[in-house]
Amino acid sequence: MVNKSNIEGRKSVLQLQCEPIECVRIGFVGLGVRAKRAVHRMMHIEGCEVVALCDLVEENITEAVAIVEGNSKKSPATLTGESGWKQLCEMPDIDLVYICTDWASHADIAVYAMQQGKHVATEVPAATTVADCWRLVDTAEETQRHCIMLENCCYDEFELCVLNMAQHGMLGEIIHAEGSYLHDLRERISTNDDGGRRWSNWQVEFMNCHNGNPYPTHGLGPIALAMNIHRGDRMKSIVSVSSKRIEGSDAESLSGTMNSSIITTEKGHTILVQHCMTLPRPYSRSFLVSGTEGFAQKYPVPSFAFAPDCDDAAMGEECASLMEQYRHPFVKKYKQRGEELCGRRWIDYAMDCRLIYCLRNGLPLDMNVYDAALWSCLVELTDISASNGGTPVEIPDFTRGEWKEGCTLFVS
Repeated sequence: MVNKSNIEGRKSVLQLQCEPIECVRIGFVGLGVRAKRAVHRMMHIEGCEVVALCDLVEENITEAVAIVEGNSKKSPATLTGESGWKQLCEMPDIDLVYICTDWASHADIAVYAMQQGKHVATEVPAATTVADCWRLVDTAEETQRHCIMLENCCYDEFELCVLNMAQHGMLGEIIHAEGSYLHDLRERISTNDDGGRRWSNWQVEFMNCHNGNPYPTHGLGPIALAMNIHRGDRMKSIVSVSSKRIEGSDAESLSGTMNSSIITTEKGHTILVQHCMTLPRPYSRSFLVSGTEGFAQKYPVPSFAFAPDCDDAAMGEECASLMEQYRHPFVKKYKQRGEELCGRRWIDYAMDCRLIYCLRNGLPLDMNVYDAALWSCLVELTDISASNGGTPVEIPDFTRGEWKEGCTLFVS
């Protein structure tokens, strides 16, 4: 699959470094539950200021303003209406546009924000079509602006520990990995007594029209980083299959109860990605990494195994001891304060802290637009493959070959 856009004069943003920003001025577009949590987090992160808020629902704006003012911060500008997001992107006193709208609108807002000279952070997925993924890449390269997808699972403790182990050679060459989003959400999808849904209609409608994996990034992101995707390897092709629709429930309108996809990389490694929200099963993101020297698995019980005694898996206290030994610096730095502010959602705090830190210090972001595009493009590619009986589909090289050069992950 080749990008048809004009690429003359393009400049890679693989390790983009921009001028440091002393105080990052943030404008939020979309003020639902996750956005309001993010506004709250920003109140406690040094070197940033929430200067503008935009939503179609006045109540959401009022609640977000109350969070800012309740923390003794300057009241932000507020915008609403169909063109409110464009007006926010055009404001001269904004450095970062933080996007928390519905999935289908992420790419349009991100592209326009970058065209206005703003850096962009967007909720997952960053886009829902391959064409929009290319638009994000092309615009980031043309404008030399950052575009990061807010994949918080990349900052979870076990995942960062395994990344640290991989970077220290404990796992050898990672040959295979697995990631997923297996979450029983039937109650949220089902209709209420009044005929409405607990989940927004746009989410249900989107998934009803797709036969693949509509939400691949939680499982895929952390293993892509551990496998050095875009940093010495790339995802090359994908085969995807979906099970039948379930019958006799409010969730039966959703296509494919279980989607399973196998990705092959340029170096011949494999990745299994799965998605299911309509079967009764425990929550799991799988997160399994299998290398020539070791193995790590998070669900159902965190465990490690290393050559030559791989049958003797480290679990329980032994696993905890290994995790402490290879505790990632981000966990040491952000977890305690993050738990004080956000409880189990401390990984969101770590993610936002790193974003602001990198912008303030002129560093490459932890994840770039190529990661955002690659992980998000599976929404459409799994649909294409699954709808055609598991036909192999080529995965675009959004870096246009620059993945071969490799680059440093998580610059401090």
